[in-house]
Amino acid sequence: MPERSLELERKFSAPAGFVPDLAGLVEIASVATHELDAAYHDTLVCALADAGWSLRRRTGGRDDGWTLKRPTSGEARTEVTSPDDPAMPEALRQEVREVTGLAAVVPVARLRTRRRESMLTRDGVLVATLAQDAVRATTSAGDDSWDEVEVELEPGAPATLLDQLTDRLVAGGAVPAPHTSKVARALAAVPRPGEPSGPETPARAVLLAWAARQVGVLQALEAGVRTDEPDHVHKMRVATRRLRSLLKTFRPLFDTDRTRPLRAELRWLGAVLGEPRDAEVLREEFGDLLAELGADVPAEVRHGILDHLTDHHDRAHAALVAELDGARAAALRESLVELLVDPPLRRRARKPAGDVLPELQERAVREVAELREHARSAPDDLERWHEVRKAAKAVRYACEALADAIPGLAEEAELWEEVTESLGELQDTAVAAELIADVARRAGADPDTGVWRVLRDAQADRRTAAFAAGQLALAAVLDRGE
Repeated sequence: MPERSLELERKFSAPAGFVPDLAGLVEIASVATHELDAAYHDTLVCALADAGWSLRRRTGGRDDGWTLKRPTSGEARTEVTSPDDPAMPEALRQEVREVTGLAAVVPVARLRTRRRESMLTRDGVLVATLAQDAVRATTSAGDDSWDEVEVELEPGAPATLLDQLTDRLVAGGAVPAPHTSKVARALAAVPRPGEPSGPETPARAVLLAWAARQVGVLQALEAGVRTDEPDHVHKMRVATRRLRSLLKTFRPLFDTDRTRPLRAELRWLGAVLGEPRDAEVLREEFGDLLAELGADVPAEVRHGILDHLTDHHDRAHAALVAELDGARAAALRESLVELLVDPPLRRRARKPAGDVLPELQERAVREVAELREHARSAPDDLERWHEVRKAAKAVRYACEALADAIPGLAEEAELWEEVTESLGELQDTAVAAELIADVARRAGADPDTGVWRVLRDAQADRRTAAFAAGQLALAAVLDRGE
């Protein structure tokens, strides 16, 4: 479990070879040199650093592992530490959401520090630590290096001691540092990309912002997915689909040698998430249907269907959690971070969004039109309409991704959502009818007789209504110019 403490320290810039005179104030009990290597994590717009927070994983020194620092009051900061682990502790990830929201949190800076650490005592009691640091920082803005001194009070030391130590350091030539933390200084030169706003926004900025939003959802919701919090599996599955669709629809702008494997892994994750989600949806739909039919459905039939779906959901969710604990999911998390910190985008993506993105979105629309014609030639073949639905989802997600940059696409996304919802209902009726037949056979009954027939007829009515709604929704987006 993470541990919390209050940190009270001050930082200074100091000349090379700085040696403070602390005689008569404290004793230097021991001196040690450490090589520190820290990876700092933040959003792509450095939201944590700009809010005075920092989140790092560091090796070397006395505090290996993860550390979150956040402002408290005055000069004090709350420090939350967690043992070292390659994966970010979930408790820290959830805590930083106060600042980051659902934005992706990724490595943004690496700081390597040679530290000369002096333990300061009074009457044999440790009261403070003096660190003289030579820092080398690497960020997307380049490399930087500097020397600094920091002094930190130990818990229980008198607060006046910090002022006294400050006076000695300043008298020796140190100057209060203008930055609150090393990472704040390192990230000061890193550009803060704004939200996409208009067709002149570079296409890469639009695509990267949408990808970062989806990765952030995957990161933020994973804990709730593990505990099966309401709607978390659904939202995580949608984020997976949106990200995979982005890489497919706009693939001419990506280095496909890098994105093709990532798309395959996102397909795998979507399938794993789909098992418990589909069972959950069916359980809700059958609950409503059975309640509507009331006494027309015997109790043993009602329980047979709902218990079957509950069992299926529970087994699928357990399998999902096992997969999230595995090496494959861990590798996917790393690949998603790499997608953001080293985007596999081609030079063409530097052009204005309005010049390159709409044509790819329109290509996706044409694919839907072609698939609709293919499905019309065999209107009872639900698999063909399922293919139409998948292509329509790609258009819907593309519209959502471009909505902040291309005027009119937010409204267009709503029209395509009607298409996907109607065709989704059509697909659900087929799955539900198969489930009814399966449960009937398990009970030794004929699915074409009695109450089983009533249930299947209800699905047939749903299918007819969904098919009609889907045709109208498709006409609204594909036949407007006719």
